[in-house]
Amino acid sequence: MRTVLLVDDDRGFRRLLQAILEKRGYRVLQAGRGAEADAIVASETPDLVVLDGLLPDTTGVDWLARLRKTGAAWPVLFVTSFWKSLREFNLVTKTLGAVDLLRKPIEPAAVVARLEKALSPGAAPA
Repeated sequence: MRTVLLVDDDRGFRRLLQAILEKRGYRVLQAGRGAEADAIVASETPDLVVLDGLLPDTTGVDWLARLRKTGAAWPVLFVTSFWKSLREFNLVTKTLGAVDLLRKPIEPAAVVARLEKALSPGAAPA
């Protein structure tokens, strides 16, 4: 069973994604803050992280940069609404190895489709 970590401060969005993912057979972990996600990744190894660009205690970019410094190479999907320039955001996320960038508002089913594409055999970073 594959494990997905959802890191987003929007509880409703996380719950919708969780419901869809669990119906598809995924194990889902959730965090609403970077500190909660830190505690989870200290003891868990997700197959993929869905990461919001702006959390109450950090940005998604800063959280991912810290994660990458630990050697964790899990695929990450960024889901955000706060970036004004997607070009600049793409440069940052590619440097940190994000596999996809999704702009809110987005339907949870669309996130799941991109997630499954990222986890498919032979998937390469965007």
